[in-house]
Amino acid sequence: MKSDKVQGFKYHISALILDCDGVIVDSEPLSCGAWNIVFDQEYEVDIGTSYEAIMGGTSRESVKHYFSQFNLSGSEEKIQYLIKLKDQVYLEIAENKLAKVPGIDTLIDQARKLKWKIGVASSGSLTKIQFNLKQVSLEGSFDSITGAEEGLRSKPFPDIFLKAAKQLNVNPSECIVIEDTPAGITAAKQAGMYVIAITTSFPKNALDISDQVIESYTELALSSFT
Repeated sequence: MKSDKVQGFKYHISALILDCDGVIVDSEPLSCGAWNIVFDQEYEVDIGTSYEAIMGGTSRESVKHYFSQFNLSGSEEKIQYLIKLKDQVYLEIAENKLAKVPGIDTLIDQARKLKWKIGVASSGSLTKIQFNLKQVSLEGSFDSITGAEEGLRSKPFPDIFLKAAKQLNVNPSECIVIEDTPAGITAAKQAGMYVIAITTSFPKNALDISDQVIESYTELALSSFT
């Protein structure tokens, strides 16, 4: 773990904001599996196991992506039905199968020792976020949880991160964000936050718009930002 001070670091940090999927919990493959079940059941289409194109977006954006990719269609009512069905399937197949991203406990401990506030900011629903955190025994570890909701644009827009900062009662420039997708990185950068990318979901060269890229949390010492 690195402990040297980050050279030229210009932020005063008081909060750590984490994406959920791929940053706290290893849930992306199960989420993709849920979509696979839904589209097989409803359209007899095999969407495959590649989920990079939908990562970081909302469930609605995922449906629209698969509609476009496989030349499918559906009414607004059908879209809402698919989203609800996917959430139900995900809760069923992910129960007792989720694991923490290695090192996340130590990272949270580091932030607590620095007396930083800690929030979660995800494009997923609050129901999914809370389920994921409970499955890995982290449901009480955060000061705020921000998910997709009416009126908030999804990543790569900054809305979710700006709301997370507001909930934590800190300025956006006081936040370090950890993300695993290009859309999430863009959103956090647009919010004026320092962004660390972790390569749990994308290769390093796809994340170079971040301020820093790590392959595991063992490379990260939050004290180097104080």
